[in-house]
Amino acid sequence: MSQGDHVKISSKLEVEAKFAHLMKRANDWEYKTPLCIRLEPWVDPRTLNQLAIFHIWCRQLSQKFIKTTPDATEEGVKWMMKHKFLESETIKVGKTVLADQIKSTSKLTKGEMCHFLDQVYGWAAERDVYLSLPEYNEYTELKRKQDK
Repeated sequence: MSQGDHVKISSKLEVEAKFAHLMKRANDWEYKTPLCIRLEPWVDPRTLNQLAIFHIWCRQLSQKFIKTTPDATEEGVKWMMKHKFLESETIKVGKTVLADQIKSTSKLTKGEMCHFLDQVYGWAAERDVYLSLPEYNEYTELKRKQDK
């Protein structure tokens, strides 16, 4: 679940420009519910390591199914897994409202991405496709911590 906008400030040189964005967002807020601005250390929502293993798995699933399902390209498998296991969201850009859009993995926390990967891994195993699991990667480490 998204907790709102996030503004990453990487240096003091960026503060003034980012503050202007925050002021605009605060002024545009409808205030039907209060606005909270919180300062905290930046943590990437999901890691590139998790994303990399997802792409490897999509490639492996594509290689397994492409002969019988021509649309099962790596990109097709990626969209299918996201459609199957991720929530949809409504995206608003100005007056344009795009309902039921597949949520991007970039909006997932590390834990949510781990759960998503669990679902993909389980789905593949149910179809006798055993996805590679490198000995060390963040997904494997998160799974080990959960199992303790």
